[in-house]
Order: sequence, then C-alpha cells, then structure tokens
Amino acid sequence: MSLHTLHAQLDAFEKALGEAAFDQASSLLDSHDHVLHDLLSTPLTGTDRAPLAALLDRQQSLLGLLRQRRDAVAVQMRDGQRSLRAAHAYLKAESLA
Repeated sequence: MSLHTLHAQLDAFEKALGEAAFDQASSLLDSHDHVLHDLLSTPLTGTDRAPLAALLDRQQSLLGLLRQRRDAVAVQMRDGQRSLRAAHAYLKAESLA
C-alpha cells in the first residue's frame, strides 16, 4: 500500500465523520491503522520521510478535531444531566407542595 492509499483512507474517514457515520469511520480508521503498520514494517528510504511526516501531521490534526468534538459532546451531556436533575428537583418540590 502507498501513502496515497493512506491519505485516501483519511479522506474517507473525514467524510464519514462529517456524515456522522461513526461505525463506518471506526472501520475506516482500523483499516488505516493496519495499512500504516504494514507500511512501517517495510524499510523506508530517505525520500519516504517527508511524505510520511505529512501523513502523521494530518493524523494529529484529525485527532485534535476528534478531541474537540469529544469535549463539546461532554459539555452537552453535562448540561443535559444538570437540566434533568433540575427538572426532577422541580417535580419533587411541586409534589411536596
């Protein structure tokens, strides 16, 4: 497999994330990981280093995006839990009145 294949897999991964196709995104990421490990198990030349570094930079960028999304979802979940607790407290107070 080539670096072109790895970039194409990252393109498909990004697309799946954008479409909220998380099962597909997970499968694509697993496949990407296997292909990357296969590539890294072969001897690399000096000319392979710059394109590989660019690929790894792109992966790091995607990981940053995933972290941002995870953190945003965590905030939404905490807000939802607070709202639910407030609603339960209100209903309980109303039933005691």
